[in-house]
Amino acid sequence: MIPGSVGLLEGPMVFQSVVLKLFMSLLFFSSTITTAIATLPKQQELDRISALPGQPPVTFSQFSGYVTVNEQHGRALFYWLTEATSFPEKKPLVLWLNGGPGASSVAFGASEEIGPFRINSTGSSLYLNEYSWNREANLLFLESPAGVGFSYTNTSSNLKDPGDKRTAEDALVFLIRWMSRFPQYRHREFYIAGESYAGHYIPQLAEKIVEYNKALLQPAFNFKGFIVGNPVFDNYYDKIGVITYYWTHSMISDRIYHDILNECNFKEVNQSSVCNGKQTYAEKYELGFVDQYSIYTTPCVTLINDTWAPPRLRNTLLHPRVSGYDPCTRNYAEKYYNLPEVQKAMHANVTGILHKWIAHSADIQNNWTDSEFSMLPTYKKLFAADLRIWVFRSILVPGYLLSESLGKHCFSITFGDTDSVVPVISTRLALNHLNLTDKTKWYPWYADDQVGGWTEVYDQLTFATVRGAGHEVSVGLLEGPMVFQSVVLKLIMSLLFFSSTITTVIATLPKQQELDRISALPGQPPVTFSQFSGYVTVNEQHGRALFYWLTEATSFPEKKPLVLWVNGGPGASSVAYGASEEIGPFRINQTGSSLYLNEYSWNKEANLLFLESPAGVGFSYTNSSSNLKYSGDKRTAEDALVFLIKWMSRFPQYKHREFYIAGESYAGHYVPQLAEKIVEYNKALLQPILNLKGFIVGNALIDEYYDFIGKIIYWWSHSMISDTSYRSILKKCNFKEVHKSQECNAAVRYVEAHEHGNINEHSIYTPLCMELLNNTMSSPRLKNTLLHRRVSGYDPCAIHYAKKYYNLPEVQKSMHADVNGILHYWTDFSGDTDAGVPVTGTRLSLSHLNLTVKTEWYPWYADDQVGGWTEVYNELTFASVRGAGHEVPQYQPKRAFILFKSFLAGKELPKS
Repeated sequence: MIPGSVGLLEGPMVFQSVVLKLFMSLLFFSSTITTAIATLPKQQELDRISALPGQPPVTFSQFSGYVTVNEQHGRALFYWLTEATSFPEKKPLVLWLNGGPGASSVAFGASEEIGPFRINSTGSSLYLNEYSWNREANLLFLESPAGVGFSYTNTSSNLKDPGDKRTAEDALVFLIRWMSRFPQYRHREFYIAGESYAGHYIPQLAEKIVEYNKALLQPAFNFKGFIVGNPVFDNYYDKIGVITYYWTHSMISDRIYHDILNECNFKEVNQSSVCNGKQTYAEKYELGFVDQYSIYTTPCVTLINDTWAPPRLRNTLLHPRVSGYDPCTRNYAEKYYNLPEVQKAMHANVTGILHKWIAHSADIQNNWTDSEFSMLPTYKKLFAADLRIWVFRSILVPGYLLSESLGKHCFSITFGDTDSVVPVISTRLALNHLNLTDKTKWYPWYADDQVGGWTEVYDQLTFATVRGAGHEVSVGLLEGPMVFQSVVLKLIMSLLFFSSTITTVIATLPKQQELDRISALPGQPPVTFSQFSGYVTVNEQHGRALFYWLTEATSFPEKKPLVLWVNGGPGASSVAYGASEEIGPFRINQTGSSLYLNEYSWNKEANLLFLESPAGVGFSYTNSSSNLKYSGDKRTAEDALVFLIKWMSRFPQYKHREFYIAGESYAGHYVPQLAEKIVEYNKALLQPILNLKGFIVGNALIDEYYDFIGKIIYWWSHSMISDTSYRSILKKCNFKEVHKSQECNAAVRYVEAHEHGNINEHSIYTPLCMELLNNTMSSPRLKNTLLHRRVSGYDPCAIHYAKKYYNLPEVQKSMHADVNGILHYWTDFSGDTDAGVPVTGTRLSLSHLNLTVKTEWYPWYADDQVGGWTEVYNELTFASVRGAGHEVPQYQPKRAFILFKSFLAGKELPKS
């Protein structure tokens, strides 16, 4: 359980799912099955597929057909063999099983995950999968048990009492008979692979195979091991892990989270009605229509209202659900495999069953009779055989990962870390109880110079995650800037505090406003709104002057509110980040010499005032070098208030205008501290000029204690650190101390140096900018630390463009910047700190504010998709933006724009 009052274990960005990859040699007994009489090998040629309808040309052979596994009941299992693309006679054989129970290996494994073909959206033709695993092995897809996909039984009662035991027995009979049909695979290296509920099928079948081999003088199967993706592992830990995952990824409210933990006894198979009621409430009112198998990707809208889609979209802790990432892909499969010409080519549906072929059988799942409560005892038996095991959670498992594993005597379990159905947390909790012995300590593994995930090798197994993948690891990698786990903390507050007085300063003459006008920026596209930029002196004695950039609203600026934006850091430039990456009207092209428009600029709804603060950040400066050595919260707030007072004299049209403050990261300090100063200043005046209405802060630093704990929990729950390091930091660090002990610092530095890898902490699922990775000036942004905060930011390459652009003399001239001729290079940040601020820290902080709920937790929507989750209190509003990183508007600009509009309008986020 997590530290403090919240009961969970976690690592960075929860949103937590993993790939449990087990490659094992199996050395156990179970029960005996009599060897079946083999069909004649000529049946092999009868099973050959000459070509599938709409198939591109291929060089490998394919076979498919039926193997009867029980004559008495007429049970026959359907298979599809796609041989290796090269040297199939030398490559191993891999049996693939999908879970569910009830999931078709043809629909999911072959057509969505690891097979050689993908189905086009028309459902009538195929195209090649670049990362098909048949580049490394011969793939044997099995529809199991009878009643799934094309497999059938002539005894209807078999569909009413399926279960683990019969499934394993039938699968072994299938393999024995299939080997007689394909004798060239006898004694070939053999592996089993699969995902989800195959976390039961595979080890249970493995046990049967080992026992069968032991009964023979010459074993029939050269069984080397297995690999399981996102497996259902242990009912107790699976259910706790799901609830933990929901909370750490801001999918459910604090209230429901604690209610479920209090009311549910996960050690029991059947839960109380109160427990079921709490879970049903979360499913119905809080989770929303997200694909829980890949929470940051868009579900297929055409299937949401389909009668068979809800079970895949409906979240439940009571039953494991069929795996799958893309509901639309499943739709294409159900079109394609129901085509008569496809069934004929595959020798399928030979009995002429009248019902449609479906990707997942609800009857099989709903009628499942025997299911082991925990697979841990089975794995412990296998450990006793001194076998090597791999366990990994996934973000992506391309073919090369398979090639790394084949040929090793091992188990492997794989997981996607954006899967909320079988999340990584569940697996890690379960593995903690296997008493594993470390062999190779936790480290990040790499693919194409990017962190591919994290792994730890034990004597008994190997655990690994694949960064950014959902439930079907090889399908669910999030592309582009859809990053997985970060939130917007939206605070709409009435400020009721007093602090200290600041004397009103003499205003500059309004004519300075026209002198600050920007006629046009170099390389700027045509715009209809006005822009101004320049300096406001905030302290004459020390020569401190702050730089601003005003981009007025695109329409009716005289009627729109004024929004002041400040970036955090401390030391982050609001010009570089807020204006150029997040909410401003322009983006910088890769050449660093021209601009293009941001479709979701916030100046469509407000006049935006970007402030470089404090002095020493961006274009802002001080003539007293000592000011750069002793900057801090207090002076920053005081200078910002002086700036606003003087700026309002320069721009009197904004006096008394509705005024808001916005920002992110360390602006979680700047914004409320400045707000406090404004409230106090206004109280001293009869007619206040600053009509402050509220503020909004994204990914805010709120409380050092909870931020620190939240980050450690986030790291663990997102599989960025090992169990050993997680416990070590919790043990050695006193989170309530400002200055951490040497032991604490050492534990954190170990994680930074050896476990995190080169990853953007502010957006853990997006790739790094390789151009900056080896650049010395970029390294502080990539270095993770809890002891010092760092400037926020998602795209190091975007910052690279900003550094080019804002250092152009013609740009600085047009913006009236660097007027005192400072010789140093303009930079995006000046501090040596970094603030990756996870949602866990924010939620822990808010839980101690004693807030009163006004509108209970619910999913909010953008374009009929879940945009995030929100809860409205009387005092403030909390909201998350699904799929965004630290700079929310950069990762999810449209969703952030909708949030901003709701904020300005004083309305709750849309419920549909």
